[in-house]
Amino acid sequence: MPNPRPEPAASHAVAATSSHGRLIEVLDALVRRAEGEPWGVRELASELAESRSTINRILAALVERDLAAEDGAGKYRVGPRLRVLMQAVSAHSAVWNASGKLLDELAGDAKQSALLSVYAPHCDGYFVLCCGEAAATLAFRPQLGAIYPLGFGDIGRAFADHLNSGAQPDQQQLPVPADNGQAMAESEFPAAVALATRCLPQGLLVTVSLHDLGAGGGSSASAALRKVEQVLNHLEGLPVTARGCPQVRGCDEDSATAARLEVLLQILCAVPDGYPCKAGIAAELQCNSATARKIVESAAQASLVFASGQALYPAARLYQWAAVLGDNRFPVAKLCRAIVEALVKQTGETVAFLSFDACSSTAQFIEVAQGWKPIQYKLETGVEVPLYAGAAGKAVLAHLAPEFADGLTLNRFTEATIVSHSALQADLLAIRERGWSQGDGERVLGAFGIGVPFFVDGQVAGSLSATIPQYRKQDCDLAALVDHMKLATSRISRLLSLGTAPAQGEPGQ
Repeated sequence: MPNPRPEPAASHAVAATSSHGRLIEVLDALVRRAEGEPWGVRELASELAESRSTINRILAALVERDLAAEDGAGKYRVGPRLRVLMQAVSAHSAVWNASGKLLDELAGDAKQSALLSVYAPHCDGYFVLCCGEAAATLAFRPQLGAIYPLGFGDIGRAFADHLNSGAQPDQQQLPVPADNGQAMAESEFPAAVALATRCLPQGLLVTVSLHDLGAGGGSSASAALRKVEQVLNHLEGLPVTARGCPQVRGCDEDSATAARLEVLLQILCAVPDGYPCKAGIAAELQCNSATARKIVESAAQASLVFASGQALYPAARLYQWAAVLGDNRFPVAKLCRAIVEALVKQTGETVAFLSFDACSSTAQFIEVAQGWKPIQYKLETGVEVPLYAGAAGKAVLAHLAPEFADGLTLNRFTEATIVSHSALQADLLAIRERGWSQGDGERVLGAFGIGVPFFVDGQVAGSLSATIPQYRKQDCDLAALVDHMKLATSRISRLLSLGTAPAQGEPGQ
């Protein structure tokens, strides 16, 4: 399923005539306002020339999958699931990661700012994907993912020249500007000293450019151009199909339009260096081959996917979304906050979010949401939590290798702390069988806790725990509390997983 040559933006309105195209356009609108005011239904319907009922239906489907989120009555913004997927692109893309390192080296060597820009055929413009900065007092860092028209700056004109030539990659050697007398629209975008444009095997049309901020000490124009070309040569030589590629599967068996689009996004984001598709991806999308082909063609028409015939790659629009959303301003706790707050509202108990770091084999509370009942425990965040004492830690420890627990030094916190490895292993076995843990004054005197683990792509990644004063333990509807917590952790597991491992079954079921 090869992609057609990029065409002007006007031709891409047809993408919205399909159901998947409409979903993509709604997601695109949400991304455009990621940091701005949320969309109202009427406003968004007018923006996309769709009926309010159609937009309502699409938003409801996206909210159900956490791709969109409600923000007040009748208002919507980007959902946490889309942020998780876009963060995966920035973390796993060889083109992106290599560009970051190469541009930093280029900028440091040339003592100038270095940019990697990507042509965006869906809007006939371009955006900056990566930026390298020299160690200087004056820096230039444009907003990543912001769309510029092709008539804007040297980069835009280079893309336009390349597209108009329709032939070999274009390269330009530009003189350093003698003064700063530029039009106001481009005054904050320094002119390029050297740039080169090339189409990468992954389907991206990119430009690497060097920009002089007037600090002096930069390379000659010819030397700068050679360095720019070296960066492009390296990017062009990157593997075009992921090695040891895992199979990506959806997090549920839903065959709805939004679910299939989410699976396609999972594939592109989890394996951005090329997801092999020689046999098609009908099995992953839970549909027949003809339907799968239509879905991919619709996404390709919307510049979301590039299909080479051998593999699928993220296309320009998806990289643009990732440039806008794929940063670290939304840590895990913030992504899951709505789920935790809903659990607190349902149960009234204080809920702690425990994050487990498999690399350091340590855990800590990264967020605590206070309950609304009169007497509550206040738990400290940002400090290491022992895995063997208390419900939160044991919920995680039960799903690690038994040898890990045997290697722990069991220090006593209270009289109830388990300090025998055999007793601890028996408790962990019971936790695995029933799917949740409990701690009765093991770490905090007078506190009773329930812990339920969550998993990311089959690996335990943390837990939610409810901490209750012991005097209220007898009055607590334990079964209902556990059920609410299991639903919450199931949502978190689904939210944070990319589908690159078999889904973790509910323990004890």
